[in-house]
Amino acid sequence: MEPLDKDTAGKLFKHYRKNRDGIRNKPEMASICLICGSIHVIPQNGDDHMLVCRNCGFPFYRYECKVCGETIDGRDPQNPGCRQCGWRICTCGVCGCNNVA
Repeated sequence: MEPLDKDTAGKLFKHYRKNRDGIRNKPEMASICLICGSIHVIPQNGDDHMLVCRNCGFPFYRYECKVCGETIDGRDPQNPGCRQCGWRICTCGVCGCNNVA
């Protein structure tokens, strides 16, 4: 994916900072921190499901569901945390431990 320009990133940040629903459906949001608005987001060392902002240190989950292939984003209210394993629950109802929500 091509890096976002500051104006586009600012507009996306403003929209999704107020309304996080659907953030999982926007691939470009993987590179925007919802805490500080930075576009300096990188994969967390040792955890391929987590991204972290290099400016403020905010970590968040964003990965592909192993069952249905949809994007899971921990910042999206439609992907809550599983009470048993802590992974995020996909909109298909599955999490990392395969428990149904």
